[in-house]
Amino acid sequence: MKKFILLSVLALMSFAGLKAQDSTYARNVIRALSSDRMYGRGASYHGDSIAAAYLASEMKRLGVLPLQVNYFQRYSYNCYSHEGPISLSVNGNSLEPFSQFRIFPAARFEKTIADAKNKKQLKDGTWLIGVEKLDTYVPIVGPQTNNPICIQVLDTLLPKRIKKVEANIPVHYRNNYWSQNVVGYVKGIVDTMIVFTAHYDHCGTMGDGVIFHGAHDNASGVAAVMDIARIASSKKPYYTMVFMLFSGEESGLLGSKYAADHPLIEYSKVKLLCNIDMFCGGDEGIMFFNAKSDNTKAFFNQMKTINDATKVAAEIRPRDNRPNSDHWWFTDKCPSIFLLTMGGPYGGYHDPADTCKGCGLAHYNDFLSLVLHLAHLEK
Repeated sequence: MKKFILLSVLALMSFAGLKAQDSTYARNVIRALSSDRMYGRGASYHGDSIAAAYLASEMKRLGVLPLQVNYFQRYSYNCYSHEGPISLSVNGNSLEPFSQFRIFPAARFEKTIADAKNKKQLKDGTWLIGVEKLDTYVPIVGPQTNNPICIQVLDTLLPKRIKKVEANIPVHYRNNYWSQNVVGYVKGIVDTMIVFTAHYDHCGTMGDGVIFHGAHDNASGVAAVMDIARIASSKKPYYTMVFMLFSGEESGLLGSKYAADHPLIEYSKVKLLCNIDMFCGGDEGIMFFNAKSDNTKAFFNQMKTINDATKVAAEIRPRDNRPNSDHWWFTDKCPSIFLLTMGGPYGGYHDPADTCKGCGLAHYNDFLSLVLHLAHLEK
C-alpha cells in the first residue's frame, strides 16, 4: 500500500509539474466572469454570450483547439430576462429588490400563493404575496409569454391592507433564445479522453439594480477547468483533454443536456468526465458525487488514497449520483463525477454578494492537485 501511495503521489507531482499551479490565473478568470460587464452571465443583456466570447478567446490564447467553429456549440431555449429599471412600492413605501422582494414564475409557487394569508393579484395577473422568508433566486424559465409572475415580499414589510401597489417589474420573454456551450480540447498521446466540465452561466440580473455575479457559482469551477487547460496545453498530456463549459445550467441543466444529446466526441472513449461546480472555500473538504457507481468508485478511491497520504483536504465525502449538476446527463454514456467544495469562505448562494472578493482560494492549489491526479491515471 505504501508503495502504491508513493507512486500515486509521484504521478500527481509529474503531471502538476507541466506548469506549476498558481491561483493567480484562477483568480483572474473569476474576477473577469463575475464582473459587472458580464451582467450575471444569463439572458439579461446577453451576458452569457459576453462570457462565452471571453472564454473562447482564453482557450484560443492558451492553444486549446476548438471542438466547434469559434469554440461554440450553439443551441436555443425559451426563457425570461430582467432588463431595465426595477421598483416596487406598496402603500407608498418603496422596497429594495432582492433583499426585500424577489420575482419568480407563479407556476412554481401555486401552493404558496394559495396558502398565503396576505396577497393581492394585480391587473396584469402578477401576484404579490407575503412570505416569512424569500426563496432562493433562480432565473425565470418557461414556454409561455403569458406565464404570470409572483412577487414575494417579506411579511414584515407587507401591510395587512394592501391599498396601492406601484410596480415596475422588467420581465422580458425570450422565445428561442440563442446561447452556446464553449468547447475545446488538447490532443494527448492517446485518443482516450478525460473530459472536464463546468457551467459558466449564472442567474443574470433582477432588473438593472441587481446583478448576480456568481463568483463561487460557478466562475470558480470554470476557472479550475480553464486552469487545467492552461496546464495541459503547456506540454502534451498522456490522455486527450476535453473542456466543455456549459450555459443554461441555472435554467435546468440545459446546455449539458444539449451536449449529451448532440455529441461532439465519442463518449465510449472517455475514461472520466469530471464536472466542477462551486470550487471556492473548502474548509470542510470536497464532496464527490457519483462516488459509488461501478464505473466511478475507483476514481473516488484514488482521490481518497492520495488525500489520505497528503492531507490536503479535511475530507473527501462520497455521495450517490443525483441530477444536481451537469455531470448528470453523461452518467449513462461514460464514467461521470461531480466535485463540490464544502464549507467557506465564499459569497452567498444565488446572491449578489457572491463576488470575487468573497471567494476564498486558500485550498485551491491543493484541491486542483487532487483533480489533476484523476487526469493522470495510467492505463
